[in-house]
Amino acid sequence: MQPFLADLHIHSRHSRATSKGLTPRHLAAWGEIKGISVVATGDFTHPGWLAELKEALVPDDAGLLQLADPAGLATEIPWLPEARPTGRVRFMLSAEISSIYKRGGKVRKVHNLLYAPSFEAAERVNAKLAKIGNLTADGRPILGLDSRHLLELTLETDPLCFLVPAHIWTPWFSLFGSKSGFDSVEECFGSLSREIFALETGLSSDPEMNWTLSALDRFRLLSNSDAHSGEKLGRECNLFTGPASYTGILNALRGRPGETQFGGTVEFFPEEGKYHLDGHRDCGVVLEPAAAKALGGLCPKCGKPLTLGVLHRVLDLADRDTPLRPDGAPGFTSLVPLDELAGEVCGVGPKTGKVRTLLAVLLARFGSELAILRDVPAEELRRVSPGLAEAVTRMRQGKVARQAGFDGQFGRITVFSDEERRDLKAGRFLAAAPMARTAPREPKADDDTPAEPPPAATGRPLRAKRKGKDRGGQLLPIPDAPAKRRIMPATPTPAPPAGLTADQAQAAHTGARHVLVLAGPGTGKTHTLLARIRSLLDLGVAADKILAVTFTRRAAAQLRERLAREDGGSDIPRADTLHALALAALTEAGLPEPVLLAEKACERLFALANPELSGARRRTAWKELCLSRERLTPPEIRPEGLPGPQQYADRYAEGKREWNLMDFTDLLETWLDALRAGRCRPPWTHVLVDEVQDLTPLQLAVIAALAAREGTTLFAIGDPDQSIYGFRGASGRVAEALRGFWPDLATITLTENFRSAAPLLEFSAGVFPGRAALSSRAGTEIQAACEIQLYEAPTAAGEAAWVAERVAALLGGSSLTLTRDFSVNTLAPGDIAVLVRFSGLIPGLRAALDRAGLPVAVPEAEAFWNELRVRLLLGAAAVSLGIPTPDGQEIPPDIPERILAKGPLGLAAFLADIPPFDRLFWQGTAFRELVRAYDAHGGWAGLLGFVAGQNELEMAGARSEKVRIMSVHAAKGLEFAAVFLPALEDGLLPFAGSDFLSGKPGHLAGQMDEAEERRLFYVGLTRAKSRLYLSHAVRRELYGRKLMLKRSRFLDTLPLGGVRRLALTARTVTQAKQLGFFGEN
Repeated sequence: MQPFLADLHIHSRHSRATSKGLTPRHLAAWGEIKGISVVATGDFTHPGWLAELKEALVPDDAGLLQLADPAGLATEIPWLPEARPTGRVRFMLSAEISSIYKRGGKVRKVHNLLYAPSFEAAERVNAKLAKIGNLTADGRPILGLDSRHLLELTLETDPLCFLVPAHIWTPWFSLFGSKSGFDSVEECFGSLSREIFALETGLSSDPEMNWTLSALDRFRLLSNSDAHSGEKLGRECNLFTGPASYTGILNALRGRPGETQFGGTVEFFPEEGKYHLDGHRDCGVVLEPAAAKALGGLCPKCGKPLTLGVLHRVLDLADRDTPLRPDGAPGFTSLVPLDELAGEVCGVGPKTGKVRTLLAVLLARFGSELAILRDVPAEELRRVSPGLAEAVTRMRQGKVARQAGFDGQFGRITVFSDEERRDLKAGRFLAAAPMARTAPREPKADDDTPAEPPPAATGRPLRAKRKGKDRGGQLLPIPDAPAKRRIMPATPTPAPPAGLTADQAQAAHTGARHVLVLAGPGTGKTHTLLARIRSLLDLGVAADKILAVTFTRRAAAQLRERLAREDGGSDIPRADTLHALALAALTEAGLPEPVLLAEKACERLFALANPELSGARRRTAWKELCLSRERLTPPEIRPEGLPGPQQYADRYAEGKREWNLMDFTDLLETWLDALRAGRCRPPWTHVLVDEVQDLTPLQLAVIAALAAREGTTLFAIGDPDQSIYGFRGASGRVAEALRGFWPDLATITLTENFRSAAPLLEFSAGVFPGRAALSSRAGTEIQAACEIQLYEAPTAAGEAAWVAERVAALLGGSSLTLTRDFSVNTLAPGDIAVLVRFSGLIPGLRAALDRAGLPVAVPEAEAFWNELRVRLLLGAAAVSLGIPTPDGQEIPPDIPERILAKGPLGLAAFLADIPPFDRLFWQGTAFRELVRAYDAHGGWAGLLGFVAGQNELEMAGARSEKVRIMSVHAAKGLEFAAVFLPALEDGLLPFAGSDFLSGKPGHLAGQMDEAEERRLFYVGLTRAKSRLYLSHAVRRELYGRKLMLKRSRFLDTLPLGGVRRLALTARTVTQAKQLGFFGEN
């Protein structure tokens, strides 16, 4: 069988730190020079590179790709004028994904290789991944996608797609990496582990090292170059025998019988890899694993954590004292790159002209680099260069000196001693030294001899048979009982205690009939609320007598989930929003279920009912009406004939009655009237209210009516300092309002924060001068990681770039060469949030994070097919086409096929005002988008297929982790390890209103509710657990206006003494501790 070599992991010029000359033609030329028959394309996820591949390559007849036009390849490598590449190299579509995500309370960073059998399959993979993250910024994209979900996505896309974990031992980004990996394949990939059949060992390990771990016996062990330039191709590669085809390679890696078989690997000496031993590059410290363990994994010079190398990690996980080659496993060959050997012979660097001249002669005579290193007899090499012949002979015999790499620094493999190199330079060495006897040859590339296997087991410890000197001392054997532990275990962030603090216990078990619990950020508000419910249940209160009112549907769902989990399937109390409760109560009372209007539809109806209002007058009148209803203040009545707020409200109400419609405020008003009149009798005797500070007077009146019956208790919990919905009618003065209903109101205050580091709490308390800070009960890891920075940028673009740079640092980057510059306490994308005052600030920040290749999520408009009535229409179309509807989905209306055949417009005429449809829906955005999509996709079948595909993409996107950019309002109730608050300028935060941004006249102070803006700022600050990054810009352009605003007045009350303050001038950069910035501590 004809053997061939394959290098199945490389990168394009679109990846970070790669040669800009990389093109498909350049790779084809270098592949032939190196002796590689099949080269991975790398980076098919990058749209630009994929387009270039499609233009330059065409399918062959074996499922691989070849150059469409190989003419002129010789010009690709100018310094090799005698080379005549013919274009016989084949390509295999590949990509590498950098997955950064959280699993088991730990940040995981794993690189995985994907392979696709065709351009079409690659495009389908890309379509799914593009929904998850940015594919255009880097050829190796960073995605917040769990490796298991990535594997699932890959397998679902095409049955011939497959995934191989990359460089599995590399500390920073790999399956078994000491910094952020797993302890087993099964731990990483779960139930899909059997779909992993091959592993890439990486430059710093070889198969022999992997043979000490029995769990890896079933896998094919691959080695690839991970080349970032053509010259690095083939430094590691794989030997196959048989025809070169996509399915042949796939089946060989699966271990299936066939013409193509896997024949082993061509390896680096593992000591040459960048992460073989332990060490700290900044301090020049390199250690053997035993020495690093004795030091507790800390650098003896600076005390910081060492980067634990591949050998250390192998020894940690190994369950064999000596390497044991699995049955049927092929062998391997260890080589030194030809330019390094030539450089040693010539006494110069490997990239010098002298070396290139020698290489040109060798390649012109013997054909390819790997043939020279592996196959050409030493006698023939001696005729060209006796020194090189001796170097190659010693390398083949394993007679090399090893200076191991560590902490990102490549190791060095040499074949001559210093004295021999001096003799070589003087021309004396080879005259005195006899030619070394040639060792038995490894398999040739042009015969079918398999690699000569080493003994199955040597009885000696790992690497004991390796010869030569090792920097840092003699490697130690694996202990008889290897310790199955990490050198530096991560400290998990403690959750609020399963028990209760004294204050929480007082609240949970209070005997007061009416109680208000003041719960600041991170004090365990939900924990306390659940404890109160549990206390009531323990006292024998029936679950159906307890009501928990939440501010949002999301909070209600989470509360129900936690109650169900704690009660193990027994009956749980009702938890819902006031609006959902009102709708259910009115329906149960026998009233016809109303057609509820969305907020935008309400405003449209108001405009239709009051046609003389337009523009700003209409928006102002609408806002005043909404606030007056929520605040229970009647609209102003003007004299007869003069329309005013009351008249506008009456017309709007009449429009709703005419069309049998209700808005959400109608729900509460109607329910409140029914409660007060006794038409609705609530069944609950214990009413609990979450986020009470955000309720409007109307909502509080409903709560009062629910708890008005004799013997009913009220338990309200919230924080007036986080009251941020005044624009919706909330007053924030919740204690005063509740005492108006219940003068006997008891108050309990929670003062211990379980979320944030102490310095961050002290800092945040400065928002309210004179206010005492909450005490921190956060864990030691959070306290140790605490960092607060304040950055002044010359422009908004500079500010956004700084945010992106800091986010990349917190994630640890995606490149092995970048990681060492950043903190070891790196985060997952979902740990980071960028919070802004309003949505207009999002685009510039998103663009900066996109350019940096970071996975980012921003609020998006709801897809039209998720609107209830659109779902019903699509369901009816699906039924008519014989497509089953999912369980639990709304029952679609019965519509004749002749009507469906007319499309959405025919449905509008047929259904008209039949509930739940109405004229506003047929005139609305969702229906108009349905009509456009129906036309664009050629009918119902095409549209349903499109929607199904989009839902699948949305599900994939929902499973990924991303850095979130959102408004401070949207972040309420959330927490993040790191929070960025950009655009801290007067007028932006505190926000002076849209008129200010559009340039309309008006005094800044008169257009804002400064107290509420201050509370909003406090909410933003207290979302952070340990890292807080504040920034403002001297200049920014917003909505077409150029602004030069002072920094936010809120910063003036904060204690900035312990904050690292950074600034970047427009032209001259002064540096203190961080490149590009000047700082003061």
